[in-house]
Amino acid sequence: MKRLLPYFRYLRSVKWHFIVGLLSALIYAGATGAGLPLMTKVVFPVLFKSQSPESLWYQKWMATNLAQLTQDQLLLISVLWIPLIFIVRSAAGYANAYLINYCGFRVLEGLRMDIFSKLQALPLSFYHRHKAGDLIARLTGDAEVIRQVIAQTSNDLIKQPAVMVFALGYVVYESVQKDGTFVALIALLSIPLCVLPIRMLGKKLARRARSLQANQGGVSAMLVESISSPLEIRAYNLQERQKSAFNERIRRVLKDSMKIVKGRQAISPSIEVVAALGFSVALYFGVRNNMTQTEFLALGMALFFAYEPVKKLGNIHSQLKQAEAALDRIEVILNAEETLPNATSPVPLGRARGEVGFSGVSFSYDEGARVLHNVSTSISQGECVALVGPSGAGKTTFANLIPRFYDAVEGIVTLDGVDVRSFSKHDLRRQIAVVPQMPVLFNDTILENIRLGREEATDDEVVAAAKSAHAHDFILAQEDGYNTFVGERGGSLSGGQRQRIALARAFLKDAPILILDEATSALDTESEAMVQKALRALVRGRTTFIIAHRFSTISFATRILVFDRGQIVQDGCHESLRDKDSIYRMMATAG
Repeated sequence: MKRLLPYFRYLRSVKWHFIVGLLSALIYAGATGAGLPLMTKVVFPVLFKSQSPESLWYQKWMATNLAQLTQDQLLLISVLWIPLIFIVRSAAGYANAYLINYCGFRVLEGLRMDIFSKLQALPLSFYHRHKAGDLIARLTGDAEVIRQVIAQTSNDLIKQPAVMVFALGYVVYESVQKDGTFVALIALLSIPLCVLPIRMLGKKLARRARSLQANQGGVSAMLVESISSPLEIRAYNLQERQKSAFNERIRRVLKDSMKIVKGRQAISPSIEVVAALGFSVALYFGVRNNMTQTEFLALGMALFFAYEPVKKLGNIHSQLKQAEAALDRIEVILNAEETLPNATSPVPLGRARGEVGFSGVSFSYDEGARVLHNVSTSISQGECVALVGPSGAGKTTFANLIPRFYDAVEGIVTLDGVDVRSFSKHDLRRQIAVVPQMPVLFNDTILENIRLGREEATDDEVVAAAKSAHAHDFILAQEDGYNTFVGERGGSLSGGQRQRIALARAFLKDAPILILDEATSALDTESEAMVQKALRALVRGRTTFIIAHRFSTISFATRILVFDRGQIVQDGCHESLRDKDSIYRMMATAG
């Protein structure tokens, strides 16, 4: 429970709801643990004309205060005690359940928002180490486990012990009244014995809970992978392979789930056996000491309400173990190191000139082999630079260091002569527009997808950007024009159309630095021709980095950097490199 304490901060915004919910739990506990047994002992003897000290006191009180009532009216009032107790118990139980559930969902809301916010701040390297489906499972399933524990379980930790205290209080009271302290002692001694099966099963449940949470994350990861790759699965006839692998994963989840169920369900029968033994011993000594049937029925009801919370607390113990497993997975995100911290006193940055410099820059992913090694170069304002070379040579990594998607391991990257780490990430990235090879469109309208380039832009500015990107005509041909929804990841549009919308975003952003990462490599001839026209207009007057393998894409670059094995091996114009560099000559010949 100690590990959960920091997460109770999510209850601050609903503290009064939570307090009222707990007070309702105490009323419920009193009506259950003491009210029902007392009703059995006081009211039932009156109804059935038997005698007990409490019922005699009750009859005397009724005769004194309600002397004018007939016998039938007194009977009716006595009978009404039964629904009255249950009304109080039910109303308190309902208020408790409603308010605690409300608090629980507010906890879930706050926790998920914190996890989601942290995911937005984490560097790209974090996503390379974790599968998307597993992260989704942590945000949904694991967060739900924490909700149940923080709200519902913390409520039961008040409610159930309170029921037990009221019930045991009644048992002690009855035992003292009848000089039967030993009966209470027997009942009280049997309750600690109920803790033994709980503790024995707790460690096993913790191990199974960790395995279950991990396997559920694996199921989510494979589900996302399969849903996002329908073409590849069908093209290579992988349906049976995917089904077999998925079946194996859900079988692991089933196996772990059933072992947790087996452990949890073993708690209740174990406690019932111990309770039955204690009850039998109490019955034996109670009868030997002339306890009446009515007295023992009331005592038995109180004992039942004392043991029932122990059973529920046993389930709470297993839920806490599962919560620990969920916390381990959630804290991988919440406690992930922010490897790209913002500058503590960021340098103000208006509109950058666009001068970019690399000085002795080296970089590696996760302490692996160096992807870039001692790279030094400078790019002037408005220069259009092509980054070419074989796959894995370091071109994309080089470009990704400029907007601080990663930080250099050694050396510095500068913008207008200032280390990029000295700017706030928000200000820095506002200066840079990126058009990737496979642009992602969000499940919104075309208009809003373009407006992402500059959220305060007017509709007319969005349309102007679309025209510059040669996207206006195909957008108007859509059923709802600019208000057409593009579907998940832009699935309703072709690759060329998605690319032109991405270019329209870049036009709208009007950033001084532009990064084009294989922006035409996946296009057909007609789409490429349209995109090329847009690109020529877009790069004009901007410091541009073009990553490409195809010569047609970089034909309008004024400078070319040739990468090989993490280093810049050549730097020059098209004519000079074609004659002296074999890597570039091979690419230019291939077109």
